Amino acid sequence: MDIISKFFNQLSLNGIEFIPRHTNHEIWNDQFAQLDYQPVEYAADMINYQNAYLSQNGSKTADLSIIILSGGKACGLWLLTAVKMNDQLKLTSLGQPILAPLFLDSTTRKLRKRFCSNAMNCLTTISEIGFHGSLMTQQGPIGVNRETVLTDWYRQGMEHEATVSVRHEMYIDLSLSLDEIRSHYRKSYKPFINKGLREWGHGIFTSSNIDKIKWNQFKYLHEVVSGRVTRDDSTWDMQYRMVSSGIAFLVMLHDPDSSDLVGGGFFQNTRDECLYSVAAYDRSLFDKPLGHVVQQLAINHMKSLGLKWYKIGEKQYSHDSIEVSKKEVDISKFKEGFCTDMICKFELIFPKT
Repeated sequence: MDIISKFFNQLSLNGIEFIPRHTNHEIWNDQFAQLDYQPVEYAADMINYQNAYLSQNGSKTADLSIIILSGGKACGLWLLTAVKMNDQLKLTSLGQPILAPLFLDSTTRKLRKRFCSNAMNCLTTISEIGFHGSLMTQQGPIGVNRETVLTDWYRQGMEHEATVSVRHEMYIDLSLSLDEIRSHYRKSYKPFINKGLREWGHGIFTSSNIDKIKWNQFKYLHEVVSGRVTRDDSTWDMQYRMVSSGIAFLVMLHDPDSSDLVGGGFFQNTRDECLYSVAAYDRSLFDKPLGHVVQQLAINHMKSLGLKWYKIGEKQYSHDSIEVSKKEVDISKFKEGFCTDMICKFELIFPKT
């Protein structure tokens, strides 16, 4: 019996009714469309992209995601990924700590609570079927649970002897007016943005105007800035298709005199949320306002789409982990200068079994 069969059998033994995502993509997409809040991580294109990215970086992956059922009727989604690297098999959500399940708004509190209890029972026994290493999970996305709400998922994790690690996610509340959003910016950013908007030519590329020439310019700049090819063409093609399909967009800046591309950012979005995914900036123009302008133009576009939240990224602190580099701390400090909200993300770490 392979790991997929073993894991699904373990779910069933713990009283969980489900069907697997990998054989029911249309049902997953239909349920995703019905969610009250759609986080980018649960979008099908994001799942496919991240699995491809992990595979290119030496990991073997298996999609263990499930559509949660009650009495044969779909009522929620749970994003799960088996990742094997260096002969160690871990249960994750796309290589990250396991995300909390998402439920349709019509799902009763009683049913959510029962599922969370059964799921936690399952997670704490998966070492029996070959999963190893630390097991970590996290509370759900901002659009579902505000930072002060400790969900059934969190409470059940604590009942299973988890310890809590607090991380910090940075967001922009897109329900605010542009003036209100700008009032939260770091004071030094406003003149940078105004100067950059005057200095650089710029464009927003979406499903209505993207083409391979523009996309390949951005891809080439990323390679030049990185000093190497960082990933396979197939993942770049997947991201290009996201833009073409209307679930992502590209911001590009160019020198008005030479028309050379000097910077750009790729952003993924659902109906409700946007995620800052990839960026590249000409390093010879390090002292110029490039990233500031890309962020402002992207935020303007998000507002035009009617999105609710912009997930900028995680705030990194040097004392949080020895694995955090100075570069990562500096990048997160730059991002923090735009955010309107910093939200606690609770990660639950289970004792090894």
